[in-house]
Amino acid sequence: MTRVKPHRQARATTIQPGTLEILDSVGLLPPFLEASEYVRRSRLYGPDMTELRSLTFEGIDCCCEFQCCLPQYETQRILEAHLASLGGAVERGITATKVESDAHGVLVELAHENGSIETVHPEMVIGAGGAHSITRDSMGEPLEGATYQGHFLGADIAMQAPFPRDETSFVCSQDGLLLLTPLPGGRWVSFQDLEEHLESITAEDVAARIELRLGGRRRPMDVGWFSPFRMHRRIVSRLADGRRFLIGDAAHLSSPFGGEGLNSGLHDGYDLAWKLALVLRGHARRSLLEDYAVERMIADRHVLEVSDKVHNAVVGIADAVRQRCPVPAAVADPVPAALLRNARAMIDVDYVGSPLVADCVGTGAHTAA
Repeated sequence: MTRVKPHRQARATTIQPGTLEILDSVGLLPPFLEASEYVRRSRLYGPDMTELRSLTFEGIDCCCEFQCCLPQYETQRILEAHLASLGGAVERGITATKVESDAHGVLVELAHENGSIETVHPEMVIGAGGAHSITRDSMGEPLEGATYQGHFLGADIAMQAPFPRDETSFVCSQDGLLLLTPLPGGRWVSFQDLEEHLESITAEDVAARIELRLGGRRRPMDVGWFSPFRMHRRIVSRLADGRRFLIGDAAHLSSPFGGEGLNSGLHDGYDLAWKLALVLRGHARRSLLEDYAVERMIADRHVLEVSDKVHNAVVGIADAVRQRCPVPAAVADPVPAALLRNARAMIDVDYVGSPLVADCVGTGAHTAA
């Protein structure tokens, strides 16, 4: 369903350097730079706030050597304004209740807020409806994979800075796990582990739990949006069927510890958009659209591998600290460290395996394919 009004929940807050390059290519980098906090590194702290791990974006081969962090509703505001400048508009208060193939292409049934039902026959449908996508259900495509162990709690808080505001901080204490990422206006988005048996939680509980994980050093002055959730590693087996295309959380779910979910959705849309433009304007054959599923499946599976590696590393260290066990040693080899940094920045995507990609041989000629 399209909400009558945009939500005001922080949710997905991190725009990766690789995504900033995409936004720059369509003239949208300036408003994101203006609306964001810049995160130049991430650090993982153990008991007594001793630094156990660090990663910096300094020196990456990218126009922005940092992440942009801002509430998801601000990202939505910027993108909607750009859509309006191109003559488009978001229709709100409408729910897609049916999506199915028919002789003319795709049939979509839309329920309006006033109770009226509208039936449309678009040539193609892009399903961006998140984990409960009706477009994905109409394709018979389950989100295959696994749910990570444990419950977690996300919250938008105001708090005096316990760490530099140009970093994302993971805190692993014997009282639990905490992630803090800065947001504009002195706010933070936080994630913490949550006991399985808890049936309800209040804003006061959220503040107290954060204070405990910070060893009493800071306590949130305000708790805005907060919500318990589970983390997943899931993906569909196909992203398209010729007339229906899946992007973002409708197609894949990854751990927010990697900060890639919203980004991979934007990358999906970017890859599909130029192909659709060429086909709909008559400049390319329809078969070009088949390459979307091939290319983005390569990239989206890589995103899940990277986020899974980050998730398991963070949780593994948190468990070791909680159980008073030795923390696994950091990787000292600079090559794997650089590869992980590029993967975290989402600038390591390639489409080798796509029919559109061919090797260049020594003579400068391309392979026959």
